This record gives sequence, structure tokens and C-alpha cells, in this order.
Amino acid sequence: MGMLFRGTAAAVAFFVATVPAAAHAVAPAGQWSVVHDDRRDSYDAVTVTPGGAVWVAGTRGPDRGSTGAESLLLKGGRSTFKRVTGPGFRVKRLTSASDTRVWAFGASRYARWDGKRWQVKRWRYGRVDRAYAIGSNLWVIENSNVFPSAGKAGWKARSTLRRLAGSVWRKVHTPIVVKGLDGKWAAGSVRGTAALARWTGTAWRAVALPAIASAHSGQISELTDVAVDGETGRVMAVGWVAWPCGGAKHAFCGGTLLLSGYPGGWNFEVRGEPGIQPRAQAEPDGRGGAWIVYDAKGGGSRFLHIGADSVESGAFPSPPNQKGSVRDLAIQPESGSVWAVGAAPSGRSGLIWAHGR
Repeated sequence: MGMLFRGTAAAVAFFVATVPAAAHAVAPAGQWSVVHDDRRDSYDAVTVTPGGAVWVAGTRGPDRGSTGAESLLLKGGRSTFKRVTGPGFRVKRLTSASDTRVWAFGASRYARWDGKRWQVKRWRYGRVDRAYAIGSNLWVIENSNVFPSAGKAGWKARSTLRRLAGSVWRKVHTPIVVKGLDGKWAAGSVRGTAALARWTGTAWRAVALPAIASAHSGQISELTDVAVDGETGRVMAVGWVAWPCGGAKHAFCGGTLLLSGYPGGWNFEVRGEPGIQPRAQAEPDGRGGAWIVYDAKGGGSRFLHIGADSVESGAFPSPPNQKGSVRDLAIQPESGSVWAVGAAPSGRSGLIWAHGR
């Protein structure tokens, strides 16, 4: 099993899990269900408005006689999804604050849906990797890098955080390299060590975490995403710990880092399985816990579910002969309704999953 650590800002011991994830309780696959499957499509992004409208962006494969795939935007809810008019460009990221405040981001343009039409503007900055509508703030994380793209020693985390101030996107100073946001919390790293920061309303401030004692020479760590329970304020984050191991095939060894708790009292767990997950995403489950989604070995996606006292693992269900990979995850605010979108490994056959509908 993964080892659980409790601590304040003092150092805590560090161990690596050695028992496979299968030793943990496995959540029934029926908890998640495929609610939409279209072999013509591939889905990249999802957002759910407070009113329950589910927006999904992706591409649709070419029809006979056409030259290539076309951008696609779907809107649905509890039972059906219908194609709707998009902003006129391929949408890579979605976020929403209400049914009439939905934002779509592409490579060189972004747009806002006002309930009737798309208002399109030029995007003059870097690649948008994540977008968040939190309260009155609209945030984007751009040009963030992923470990380990080449497994090279001396890897350094990087990203840029921007906030929309009026009609201007302003670069925001952060005390950590930010990789994920939720509520007033940011997850990332500082000089190769997992870190959190909190938004005061005017600035980001670093939050003291228990030190992760170095069990290996050259050890580094990072948090890739964070989820905050709206009722209790419980903070849950996912990341990784890695160290050089000098193998011919694997330059780094390591595990998955889980963090949960409150300022002054944090719980850590390091799991040897599922290993280093540099793209793991987290969303609150609406019941005091969080869903962690990651790429599974051998294809497809799996999840970890952080509960009150335990962590459960499971796999996303897929149609026969498919291993659907989740590309984005979103929760309906103030609800236990969670949605995921993705595609089969071939890139076609778009899939939409739902939980707690």
C-alpha cells in the first residue's frame, strides 16, 4: 500500500509504495458510465456550468469527399448531446462561470459565449494548457512543461499564469511554478519541490508544507493539480516524486504523490503505482473527496478516488475493444455531478463519461 504521512510544516519521513495498486480497494466500474459514444469524433475539453449545461469541444472526422477533420462543439446534459455553433476555430480548452459566461480557447483566438452568440478576440500569448473561471476571475496557465519529456537531468518546471483584468490579460507573479488551480489554491513546485500557493484576492502567497525527506540523490517533486472541497475547504492535490535511476530505458524512477488536508495539518501519500504521472488531473467529487485521473499502463485511463479515510482505484469503463483515454475532467459546481471526455487510443471514437448524475 501507499504510505500515509501526517505532518505540519516540520519534516516528515518519506517512503515509496511497493505493493501494486490492486491491493487497494477497487471502486465498482459502474460508478462511472459512458453516456455518449460517437465513432466520428474525438473530444479534448469539457466544462459544466452551474446550471448543469455540459459543453464538450473536439473534432469530427472527415466525411467522404472532405479534406480533413473539422472542429466540433457539443452541448448536452443528462441524456443527449447536440452539436451547436462554435466560435469559428478549433477549441482546445473550455471553462465557464454561468450558463451565459462560457469561454473557449484556441491556438490564436479565444471567445466568450454570452447566451446568444460568441464574442471572438485575438489571443496574443502562449499555448493555453488550462483555463479556469473562478468567482470573478478568469485565469489561464500557458506554456507549462511536463516531466519528463526527455528524462534529462536538471529539468526545471515552467509555466505562466495570466488573469483577465478588464479587457487585458495580465501576467501574474506567483511564488511557485503553477500547474493547476482550484478555488483560491494553486499547485505546482518551487526549485524542484512540490508546493502550494493561495490567492489573497490581490496576490499569490506560498503555503508552508511538510518537507518531503530526500530518499534518493537528485530527488525532485511537483504537484500537477489541486481540488478543493467547497463545503469543508479540504485541499487535495496530485503530483509526482522522481529521482535519477540510470536505467537504459528509464532515466527516472518514482511514484505518485497525493496530498490532502488543511493549512497546518497535511496528509501525504506516495504510491509506487501508478508511478510518475506528469499529467494527472484532479477535481473535487462534491462529497468531501476528489477524483484523480491518470493515463494507465497499456492504454486507457484509470482513476484514484480520495475519500475521507482511504484512496480507491478503478478504471473508466469503455465500449468493447476500446480503451478510452480521458483528456479532460470537470465538475458541476456545488454538485456531485462529474464529467470526463476523451477518445479511444486511435484518436477517433469520442467518449463522454458521467458520475453521480
